[in-house]
Amino acid sequence: MKITVIGSGYVGTTTALVLANLGHEVIGYDVDTAKVGKLNQGILPFSEPGLDELLQELLSSQRIVFTSDSSSAIKQSEILMISVGTPSTSSGNADLTYLEQVLEVIAAHINAPKIVVTKSTVPIGTNRWMQEQLAAKIDTDQYPVEVISNPEFLREGEALHDSLHPSRTVIGGENSLAIEKVRQLYTLLPTTYFICNYETAEMIKYASNGFLATKISFINEIARLADQMGADIQGVAAGMGMDPRISPHHLYAGIGYGGSCFPKDVDELLHLAREKGLSLHLLKQAKRVNDSQIGWFVQKIESLLPLKGKRVLVLGVTFKEDTDDQRESPGIRLIEQLLDKGVEEIRVIDPTITSLEQIHWSKGFDERGKLKVQVVSEVDAAVTGVHAVLLTTTWKQFAAYPWQEWAGKTESAYLFDGRNFLDPLEMRQYGWHYVGIARGKAT
Repeated sequence: MKITVIGSGYVGTTTALVLANLGHEVIGYDVDTAKVGKLNQGILPFSEPGLDELLQELLSSQRIVFTSDSSSAIKQSEILMISVGTPSTSSGNADLTYLEQVLEVIAAHINAPKIVVTKSTVPIGTNRWMQEQLAAKIDTDQYPVEVISNPEFLREGEALHDSLHPSRTVIGGENSLAIEKVRQLYTLLPTTYFICNYETAEMIKYASNGFLATKISFINEIARLADQMGADIQGVAAGMGMDPRISPHHLYAGIGYGGSCFPKDVDELLHLAREKGLSLHLLKQAKRVNDSQIGWFVQKIESLLPLKGKRVLVLGVTFKEDTDDQRESPGIRLIEQLLDKGVEEIRVIDPTITSLEQIHWSKGFDERGKLKVQVVSEVDAAVTGVHAVLLTTTWKQFAAYPWQEWAGKTESAYLFDGRNFLDPLEMRQYGWHYVGIARGKAT
């Protein structure tokens, strides 16, 4: 089929590449001409394992092309797949500005019947509203348009795997022919289809992320109690996860969730509930736990090592490994709290950054704080004279660092593992005072 994927960000580019790899004729459309130029040169605008090679392979075989020409992008394809951003506003609801702009572009250039597929995460009721908006802007007797909700369920760092091995494919709509057409896009994939109406498809996306966010906050709250009782939270999670009703997924205690999905989607659910006069008590508490988890971790650090005037090394800026996404990063929020505590110097290592300018601070970040932060690249000398090392992201290369040599170069060898990533016994043998998240008396 001929498909135009509108929006060449993380979801849009991944989707376009996978669809092209499945044999479809794909155009990637974006208003950002610089981004389009780089993509046509085989350069991804973000970091994601495996996509670089796939992009270059598809370009060389001419199975995909990227453009900023809206007219040709709309006219040449029978399926228009929307993957633009829907960021949160200050009140928590999704900003649909980019989506509204896409509808205007479609209406301006439509030349034949089209199926408009929504990949973007949108508030419940949006796809039905889109169908109404397009019907008002277009002569649908001449150019019939059907909107289909087809939410994505990609994990950053695992996007290619998740696209090729989807847990399920949700298709929401009211036109059976359009639903079948979208289903045929994925016939080569090993997937199970779930067909429903617009609102159910939209809610599945939000409810899935809301549940996973709650699961993370649950294990983090249990970790706080386990820390007081001397229980090893990793053992607790492993024992819980053996129950098939619970499963081990997302039972990893740490310094909280971040990224572009969980915080935004939880906020949107809470906003929608407020609009409907409801209170989602469980989700409110999940958000509250997540928002306070870094503060709890900092208090734990300060109970052992007062931070004022200290020098520390922070390992990790991205919200998780194998991505360059810093949105809602716990590592960045931790650095900001360290500065509030009066830390004298913060050194930072992350595989995706080489300069301070690449760090995306929160809106309220004190510019003077940057004077105390430096990005370092020399691993051997990174810990010289520091009082503590704080690990915030589970990059594999962090495990391979010279921990034994490092211990002898510090002012005081405190290691605070915010992700329970390193082996406590091994680190202590190397000379570190290792502190994880509720690792128990035995470890």
